[in-house]
Amino acid sequence: MSGASEMTHAWPAGSWLPRPTPPPATRGLRLLVAGLTGQVGQGLLEACAALGEDAPEIVALVRRRPRAAHLMGPAVVRQLVGEVTAPGWGLTESDLERLGEIDAVLNLAGATDWTASHALLDKVNVLGAVNGLEVAQGLGARLGRTVPYLSASSVFVAGLGDGSVVEDLLSPDTDRTPYELSKWTSERALIARARRTGHPVLVARVGGVVGNSATGRTTRRSSLYQLVSRREEDSALRVLPAQRGARVDTLPRDVIGESLLRLVGHGRGDGFTGWRSGVIAQVAAGERAPTLAALLAQLEGMDAGSRYHVPRLVPASRGVLQTVTRVGTRYVRWSRQAGNRLHGLRYVTVNRVFERGRFAALTGGWLPAVPLETTLRITFDLAEQRPAEPVADLPLGRFQ
Repeated sequence: MSGASEMTHAWPAGSWLPRPTPPPATRGLRLLVAGLTGQVGQGLLEACAALGEDAPEIVALVRRRPRAAHLMGPAVVRQLVGEVTAPGWGLTESDLERLGEIDAVLNLAGATDWTASHALLDKVNVLGAVNGLEVAQGLGARLGRTVPYLSASSVFVAGLGDGSVVEDLLSPDTDRTPYELSKWTSERALIARARRTGHPVLVARVGGVVGNSATGRTTRRSSLYQLVSRREEDSALRVLPAQRGARVDTLPRDVIGESLLRLVGHGRGDGFTGWRSGVIAQVAAGERAPTLAALLAQLEGMDAGSRYHVPRLVPASRGVLQTVTRVGTRYVRWSRQAGNRLHGLRYVTVNRVFERGRFAALTGGWLPAVPLETTLRITFDLAEQRPAEPVADLPLGRFQ
């Protein structure tokens, strides 16, 4: 649920080219989607725009009022005003009549202010997700067929858990912030309902989100950017406690959007049987995620303008990280901005790999992959380094 203005950086053409793979099989689909104004939602719209005629039609659930058509993109064919925290997403009987055919429901809405109250986080992230499943089931009853449901979660439901993070429900015995707990609770609620009813439900755990892979456009800067930027001198860290081998798992938002479309497109091919009774798939860089040490070393080499203060890494155990973030987030009153930065430490300082086996199985073997240099340029808004062009021979008569 983000209405923030977007920041843009014009990346040179060809700075990153995706692998030549067939497009997602989404042509002709009609999707009801909530949360299109947030980072992940914007990424979905960008992925749709890149597909052109192969893109699905999108019916957008928007809060309070419709948005200008040029802000939503060509894939959006209709906007309905609703509210994810309301029963049935606040859709009226008239709205449902006008919906027509819907092939799948996607919930990309969520409260992402890590300092927000338990009540707000649960209202949006838990209730909104469960209401979305009820919308999908209700539409299925009206249409006389099953309407599958995809709900975005976060890989950071793992809390400070390290090692290999599986694509399954996670145990309750770990340290979680209110935000992480709200996402963890919503996952359990959705999977429990799916197992009880057999409804096709996919919980898409999304990793860290950075700007568009081609333009750098973003609605918000990552916590790592804020921690090292000289623009944030008061909060820039000189020392950063982290586990040895800690990884930074991020993907550009349009790549995440494409990932979601591939999940839907591949699911369409087998009638979404792979989603039956509820599954979890992790939309992340996984084993390809760079280590924090490698990322910062590369940043230091690319940051010719000295715009960033690269902190010194200090080895820390999981227990130390737990203590630092627990004390900092529970017993100290921070501003919203500072509090979110402190929470962000949890997402770049843990040595873990988010498994992607089920995601690959649900996309026909496709996995997102982005070069480290591209990730750095997007995350830290670095200009492309162009090779020096040869200078043509010039007549020297005027100097003689």
